Amino acid sequence: MVKQLVYLWLVPITALVIVDEWLKAVGLQRLPSEGSLVDPGIISFAIHKNWGVAFDIPFKLELVIFFSFIIGAVLANTAWRNLKTKPFVAFASIVILLGAAGNLFDRIHYGFTVDYIILFGRSAINLSDLVIISGVVMLLMTTSRRKRKHNHPH
Repeated sequence: MVKQLVYLWLVPITALVIVDEWLKAVGLQRLPSEGSLVDPGIISFAIHKNWGVAFDIPFKLELVIFFSFIIGAVLANTAWRNLKTKPFVAFASIVILLGAAGNLFDRIHYGFTVDYIILFGRSAINLSDLVIISGVVMLLMTTSRRKRKHNHPH
């Protein structure tokens, strides 16, 4: 029962990624560019076009899209293989996949990832990034917890 309840969380997470895409579309029309912010403060909302990968590391768009599909296939396979035996691993993999799908959509549709939350005037993120980070943290916690149980059985 608990295993099935875990997967119910995918509904609001999917909705969050859809809302993120809507915010990106609206933001591109209405928000100022990041460069026009005079005093950004701790958090501000402006458009940052990320033409590269994480942390604006430049990379060819075609390669980013290609590797995104490869990583997506690995995550989908991980989720599928762990669906019944390790539901939290499967769940975390799907969460990462959902967030990555949001950013991949941007790259295909706009040619860049749309970030609109500016932190400390330096870092630019979006809700899909937060979904990805959450999934990675869950995956790391799940796998490290399993390793500790395996190394120290009680």
